[in-house]
Amino acid sequence: MEGNKRNKRSFEEPSDKNHINLKIKSQDGTFMYYKVKPTSIMKRIFMSYSERKQILNYKTVRFLYNGNRVSPRSTVNQLGLEDGDEIDAMLDQEGGGFAH
Repeated sequence: MEGNKRNKRSFEEPSDKNHINLKIKSQDGTFMYYKVKPTSIMKRIFMSYSERKQILNYKTVRFLYNGNRVSPRSTVNQLGLEDGDEIDAMLDQEGGGFAH
């Protein structure tokens, strides 16, 4: 029965070195924590954050890393994010001009 042998994958514990822990800080000072792969697209993280915060559209939130806006098309690797890095989430504000 040599021909019926299957190549079995070993069921090892997944290693944490393939994941990066990120935290997103909202304007009210609360944090949400994410464990992501370096190849994760930021849009998925933004959508998850918005869903958990009960925000209808992730595009109404501005995500900043080191003061720079984060593109939803970027990956974790492209941004150079490392384990424990923090992303700021700010609600977009339209207007705010001076009324006479």
